[in-house]
Amino acid sequence: MPIKSRKLQLDNVTGLIWEVKTADGGLRDQNNTYSWYNPDPATNGGSAGFLNFGVCTGGISCDTDGYVQAVNAQGLCGAADWRMPDPRELLSIVSNDRVSTIDLVYFPNSPAGSFVWSSSPYAGYSNAAWAVNFYDGSVNGYGKGGGVSVRLVRGGQ
Repeated sequence: MPIKSRKLQLDNVTGLIWEVKTADGGLRDQNNTYSWYNPDPATNGGSAGFLNFGVCTGGISCDTDGYVQAVNAQGLCGAADWRMPDPRELLSIVSNDRVSTIDLVYFPNSPAGSFVWSSSPYAGYSNAAWAVNFYDGSVNGYGKGGGVSVRLVRGGQ
């Protein structure tokens, strides 16, 4: 049985520490969605994205930048260096031996078959960013205004 109070998951292979979602209606709730927003022109692919276009709880801006800032301000597990993962890091937690490719034992409260934002803008279109589909394990360019899940990580890079 999954431990529902768990806040993070250590990947012993990569050394990355992953955020675990909650089902409590709070900041890290599994049903929250975010638009992709990165105000840094050096890393946003030519478009900052969309500020506050998601649907979330916690009294924050419902975009990726707002979420990262809120989790770091909260000091999840005593850390303030949580960040958006790149597509390669997200793919490291895909389990291709199941229909929904996220292992719910390690990642309880994960929405089945959801897209999860990466930190990487999509080179082919400035208003898109890479997202991993946790239904089939594919990586797709997705419009930055779309309401997509976020799973933060720390370590690596």
